[in-house]
Amino acid sequence: MIFSIGETAKLNKITIQTLRHYDKEGLLKPTYIDENTNYRYYSIDQFLQIDFIKRCKALGFSLDKIKHLLYIENSFENILESIVFQKYMVELQIEKLQNLKKNLDILENNLEHAISKLNKSPSLENISFYILGKSEGIMKNVFDIETHIRKVLKSFKSPHNISDTFIILKTTKDSPQVYTELIIASYSIESDTKYCTKGVSFYTESAAFETQFFFEMIENFKLENNIQSSNEYLEIAYVSKLDTKNKERSLVNIFSPII
Repeated sequence: MIFSIGETAKLNKITIQTLRHYDKEGLLKPTYIDENTNYRYYSIDQFLQIDFIKRCKALGFSLDKIKHLLYIENSFENILESIVFQKYMVELQIEKLQNLKKNLDILENNLEHAISKLNKSPSLENISFYILGKSEGIMKNVFDIETHIRKVLKSFKSPHNISDTFIILKTTKDSPQVYTELIIASYSIESDTKYCTKGVSFYTESAAFETQFFFEMIENFKLENNIQSSNEYLEIAYVSKLDTKNKERSLVNIFSPII
């Protein structure tokens, strides 16, 4: 007994387009094709193959792997081996997703904190992060910054996800428009170097070479509260966006460490 492609699709709860795709990929060829109408027909024993394909797809197997199991290595041992391997791949995916969620949680918390303090008065707070790499040298324009970023990335021995990192530019209150060090840091990727200190923070939306205006606010806060600090300033860019003129703007924490 044979069934039309429409009947086969309906009885097996799949689409006609899916059956045509399986035919094209050589995964499930029709039992019979009418030469005059080019209609496809399937036999009832192929319903078992469809069930097998659906089960394998539900387990995450690729069509190539399913075809291999159907027609080449269709022993129970090979099916078991494939299931064990697929389980391993799923576990890797779960670990990757768990790490992604962890990084999203960190970013969410940091952004909520930064947005709550955006353009408000400077305040004292503790900050900590891991330093993954840094590059020293005078940076007077965006080209210099980008060059130093690539220099640090090139020095990394292991790959990392760009979403797990952020950029820190170091300057001084005496020369705010000249950066002397670039740091690539992370909250989630651990390294041998951890920066942890207390200082004065001011959160704002700005860009490189445009933050010196805010230094005076921080210096006044330190004078009013009798706070001793170093000459150093860190510009910590948490997240960036592009404005309507394609100019980058960052949510920045301008940080002055306390001595």
